[in-house]
Amino acid sequence: MKKTLSLLFAFAMLFHSYLLTAQDCGGYFAFKKGMKVEMTSYDKKDKPTVTTKYEVIDYKPIDGGISMAFAHEAYDAKGKLLSKSESTGKCVGGDYYTDIRNITSDAMPKSPDMKVTVTGDQMVYPRDLKVGDILKDASINVKTGFEGGMTLMNMNANITNRKVEAYETIETPAGKFECAKITYTMNMKFMGNRTLKCVEYLAKGVGMVKTEQFDEKGNRQAYMVVTKIEGQ
Repeated sequence: MKKTLSLLFAFAMLFHSYLLTAQDCGGYFAFKKGMKVEMTSYDKKDKPTVTTKYEVIDYKPIDGGISMAFAHEAYDAKGKLLSKSESTGKCVGGDYYTDIRNITSDAMPKSPDMKVTVTGDQMVYPRDLKVGDILKDASINVKTGFEGGMTLMNMNANITNRKVEAYETIETPAGKFECAKITYTMNMKFMGNRTLKCVEYLAKGVGMVKTEQFDEKGNRQAYMVVTKIEGQ
């Protein structure tokens, strides 16, 4: 049970890590090419667990907006490289869309015989966030298994009740930020059902600077904060 819960919380943290970067969206995401961001994840005892580094490596015009590419590196608490990957996002009409199917590259085991199938929605962040705004829900399904063989994992995650709750000042090792506070519920079906209450803090011109995950009883299980920004 502990291993299952650990995987679920790790998935939730990794999910947040792919919502951190965008380019010239004219709102809460305004990263530029070459900008680097470091995020550090902590467990419920405030012990660092994973450091994730991101860099905006490319962007190009698309119809009505911009398409972006990001490089990601994840390190454990001892500084050992865990994984490398890339993800994409786009900005259309000032709103930022991130394809949450990208999150599996770091989360899933890698093997020549392993197949990962992901389906899901895009998370949408509007240009302007006002207290009381209700944001669009999203969902994702992840299946892993061997080619032509059995399925090892089938996990569903539904992101609902996304709402802009307030504006707060958040202080991190990278600085102090005025943030929009967004709350939502993540229902995860994997070896049983689990519900996480999640909180995101977004700063204009920076993006996400802090996230928190709470269990059904309201106990904080994990959180992540921005610890370094370069090339802003």
